[in-house]
Amino acid sequence: MNEKDISIQDNFLKEEEFTILRDAIINKDIPWYFSPIVTAVDVESTPGYFFHLIYDYAGPQSSYWQSYFQYLMNQLNYALLCHVRINLNPCRSQRYVHRFHHDLNGQIEYRMCKEFTTSVLHINTNNGYTEFKDGTIVESVANRLVSWPADIEHRVVTQTDEQRRLLININYLKRFTL
Repeated sequence: MNEKDISIQDNFLKEEEFTILRDAIINKDIPWYFSPIVTAVDVESTPGYFFHLIYDYAGPQSSYWQSYFQYLMNQLNYALLCHVRINLNPCRSQRYVHRFHHDLNGQIEYRMCKEFTTSVLHINTNNGYTEFKDGTIVESVANRLVSWPADIEHRVVTQTDEQRRLLININYLKRFTL
């Protein structure tokens, strides 16, 4: 991996669009589901996280898809969506460093993962971050979109300063342009 593999776009959505999406995630009664493991490579329970599945291969899985996600999806140049999920990491007194993984583990043959893209849109600013296997760290900053080839391993490092670390995780195949 090298620096050009990771794309960081601050202020990804227009302020009004981001505010609508953020407020829906923070202020609405989203049903959250708990997972005791964060990645398919976890062999034992971790502190876990909460998630809300928005979209998967079968199509929309949440009423939030139609109501709140069109601004975001219109900005991505995607041809095929694998999944869109909101992740919530609760605050911890000490950082928890999860295992390195790639998001499509077990869903798509590994040799095909490099053709897909993983993107994360941060909903709030906090001291948690995403760390890549080469040591690159990308901080959680509200309205920051971070994208990388889906075969690049990364890990979540939880926050200690904010009640929640909220982000939208998207895995997709980009539309090819000539």
